[in-house]
Amino acid sequence: MKKLCILASLLLTATISFAQQPAAASKLSPALQALITDNRAEGGALRAPAAGTQTVDVLTKLADGADQQTVLADYDARLLRTIGRVLIVSVPVQNVEAMAADERVLRVEAERAPRPLTDIVPGQTGADKVHANTGNNLPQAYDGKGVVVGIVDSGFDFINPSFRNASGTTRIQWATDYMTLKTYNNPAEVTAAMHSSDAATITHGTHVASIAAGSRVNDINDVFYSGMAPQADIAIGAVNSEITSNGLSSTQALMAFEDIFNYAEAMEKPCVINYSMGDAQSFSDSRQLEEEAIRNLLKKPGRAIVVASGNAGGTSRYAHKTADTAEGGAGVCFNDYEQYGTSFGIELKVRPQQAITLKYTNSNYATTKGTLTKTAQELEGGATMLLGTKSLKATLRGQTADGYDVIYITTSSMNTTFTTSERILVTIGGEGEAWIYADPLCAQLESVNSIAGHQLAEDGYSVAWPACMDEVITVGNIAHRLQIITMANKYASQGGVATPTDLTEYESTKGEGYLARSSSTGPTLKGAMKPDVCAPGVNVVAAQSFFIDDDTYYSLAAWDMAALDTEYESWGGMSGYFHMMAQTGTSMSAPAVTGIIALWMQADPTLTTARIKEIIANSSRQPDSELTYPNNQYGHGEIDAYRGLLYMLGLTGIRGISQNQPSKAVFALDGRLLRITFGEDTPQATVRIFSTDGRQLMQTNETTVNLATLPAGVYAVQVTTGSKATTGSTLIRL
Repeated sequence: MKKLCILASLLLTATISFAQQPAAASKLSPALQALITDNRAEGGALRAPAAGTQTVDVLTKLADGADQQTVLADYDARLLRTIGRVLIVSVPVQNVEAMAADERVLRVEAERAPRPLTDIVPGQTGADKVHANTGNNLPQAYDGKGVVVGIVDSGFDFINPSFRNASGTTRIQWATDYMTLKTYNNPAEVTAAMHSSDAATITHGTHVASIAAGSRVNDINDVFYSGMAPQADIAIGAVNSEITSNGLSSTQALMAFEDIFNYAEAMEKPCVINYSMGDAQSFSDSRQLEEEAIRNLLKKPGRAIVVASGNAGGTSRYAHKTADTAEGGAGVCFNDYEQYGTSFGIELKVRPQQAITLKYTNSNYATTKGTLTKTAQELEGGATMLLGTKSLKATLRGQTADGYDVIYITTSSMNTTFTTSERILVTIGGEGEAWIYADPLCAQLESVNSIAGHQLAEDGYSVAWPACMDEVITVGNIAHRLQIITMANKYASQGGVATPTDLTEYESTKGEGYLARSSSTGPTLKGAMKPDVCAPGVNVVAAQSFFIDDDTYYSLAAWDMAALDTEYESWGGMSGYFHMMAQTGTSMSAPAVTGIIALWMQADPTLTTARIKEIIANSSRQPDSELTYPNNQYGHGEIDAYRGLLYMLGLTGIRGISQNQPSKAVFALDGRLLRITFGEDTPQATVRIFSTDGRQLMQTNETTVNLATLPAGVYAVQVTTGSKATTGSTLIRL
């Protein structure tokens, strides 16, 4: 899998000159201020671009009564989008600071773009691992028909068989590539486009979309694969997941959210959007306008956004020095089992006069290679600092409402990393509380037992943004398959080795069926419980982009699971078969929940996020009986599509209806003829048919039941035998 750039880039490391325009700086988001600083010449004026005018897409909000047209014209800003009171505009970088200083402007914001949440899994198991198909065990009554499943992501293969209907036409009804600003308004235009502009190097979006809403397909061995909502309409928003020249493209996802919701509204259909991407949280409110826009988009019923929690679980990201402690802190532990484990990036929430000491040491904190001590106020200036041989820079990210400064410290070059035998000891001294937060896209914290006051590292606090928002549905990852064998007869979970080892230590907290160790956990930095729910996300098999280039394909071959049983096809100058591949991460568990919510929205198109969370709370399985629920590991537990439907339809209180589907009973409808089979077994069975208002309509001992006398509608079928595996219920739609 192509690795994404480490985020300690110019937008985070640039020095901020607050003396220039304090009014402007107070209204600029940190990454946008860093971009301006990086473009500033030594004399203080902004450098002119080498050719043309460099622009940046920003979010802004104007004061009451401000004339929008006049304000934008004054700064040569072009309006791209309006979401409530939040404006998305394209503005020359040289004009941003003056625009922020204008009293008619309340805030100007742009932050780094969230990245796909797949790669950050323990290296001992392989960076990308195959994930096992969860099957198509969803209630027959619901398949997502009449619902729009939106996927905002990167790397889409539009013509994949996983997105085709029975006639061979793509089920992708609408797509926009926000990197090329091209929109495809119907299946014919989508097919003609064939793929998003990044499909040759990224397959993440293709994989995610097929989990959420993939059509039923089979491989050459007649093994079948299906998404959770195989009849839903699909809408695609392809956004940039790479670090761009200015690093700021977070506005793309917002525009994609709005466009997909607007498309669904025009089609008069409910819509659930999957967003398996994320970024670090912050003690500062650096994404005020983004969050306001998301909340505004979710005000209407029949809309929901599902977000991956992140893959920084099993690490310590947070440390808190209490007010009664003279000094305290934690160590930064560099490692090679996380993708970004050798990068340094921490955020501090401190008082201006508190002292921050960084000590560069060996792995046991005994040998010092360099020491740096600065007050928080001194760090705000942002000058380059030497820590031994390493060059660091600090960025003031803002002030909190309760009077703390938020400072980000990282290396001055994105290429500067540390070895696994090195550590940095972080100490905060001075009166009052203080906090340390390790960027999930950098190395983690650890308690240092040998040094007094430095045992403050805490587990949790690793949920990404926007997964930390109350308004979204945040999904963690359950490990249901620790090992899986590839087409090459190798163990995919370990990057294609021939001899397996026990992966429980690396990929699951307690074994199969429990939380994946890499799944990010709560609470959030504001103390809220997250995730909301979990779903399967380890070794899950789904579609791979047909358009992946050779170099990328060979890097993925260790996780190649199957070739689909399709004709050898040619598209866009490329020929071959379509493949299924495997990956692990909350990027995979989130679309499983997205597809299930699409099923629920088919039953009730007016669902809100609050109602969805109520259903989740009342129907989820609780994998670990030693815990109380909800909690910051599993949320309410593992999502259960069927129990959720029963709860929604009011069937959970009806005596005689089981709340689970039988594992060894298969229900098939042929017109109005219902057939129930049990594989090789032929148990004596009692079959009862219930209406959704709880009335028993039929009872028989036959397993082929003629339902011709029943009117169209949804019915519960209860099968009772002498075996638990063949006893249970399902829903059917006539």
